[in-house]
Amino acid sequence: MSTEFRRVVAGVSRTDGRGVVGWAAAEAHARHAELRLVTAVPMPAAPDRYLPNEVAEEHRVTAVRMLAELLDGVLAERPDLAVATDVVSGPPAAVLRAATEHADLLVVGADDATPFAEAISGSVPGDLLTTSHCPLAVVPRREWAELPATAPVVVALDESATAQAALAYGYVAAARSGRPLTILRCVPAGHLGEAAALAQSRLLIAYGELYPHVVVSVDVVPDDPRRALVAVSRRAAVLVLGSRGRGRLASGLFGSVSRDLIRRSGCPVVIARTQPTAVALPL
Repeated sequence: MSTEFRRVVAGVSRTDGRGVVGWAAAEAHARHAELRLVTAVPMPAAPDRYLPNEVAEEHRVTAVRMLAELLDGVLAERPDLAVATDVVSGPPAAVLRAATEHADLLVVGADDATPFAEAISGSVPGDLLTTSHCPLAVVPRREWAELPATAPVVVALDESATAQAALAYGYVAAARSGRPLTILRCVPAGHLGEAAALAQSRLLIAYGELYPHVVVSVDVVPDDPRRALVAVSRRAAVLVLGSRGRGRLASGLFGSVSRDLIRRSGCPVVIARTQPTAVALPL
């Protein structure tokens, strides 16, 4: 059964709309997919819970206007791209989570909140790391220029059983973009477990046969994963981590660094999902 919906969803806010939409539009164009721009607005009035109706309506009008401007900008650059917009009432994380049920990629902007602030008030990308139904891309808040063709797609692996999801996404992304692929093995203990190393080697052989034209290099980094991943993100086109799926981030090393990484990364970070019938097909 195919899990490919041919839809890229961009979660849009007033603070990071253009950067997120620009990156998401490029992804949708490369995938020959629809781009759907989604933003959340407060619910209408209910006793002691939501904004007064007139304030809620003002938020909705502002959101509609913002999406219309972003839509015009996308179509000016990519007139052949199918683009839709959605203004949905509700908490942002819940609205975007619902939108991922029929998407193959969700793109959101990075949250600048500190770990302390996130613990107090929450974080939309932090919440979606563990609840999105599809792969999640978190885009740093900066202007995006054309990257050199040598900027690689980087897939970071640890000892957890999430390598297949990360490698499948990484190989497809490299094949689609023509970029080289770097496999980064983070092993701060100095060695990878024998079972994990064997499983990853078999996957590399299998994907190498599927994508013989992808130029691949493998780096072993005996460094703190947080420092290593932030450093490599400064020269990468995209950084890919694996996840077991809803409610569980990649176990082992990456579970403790993912939230920090999406705040500090110099490139988009993709959290790839393990699918029950994962197949590495060109997107």
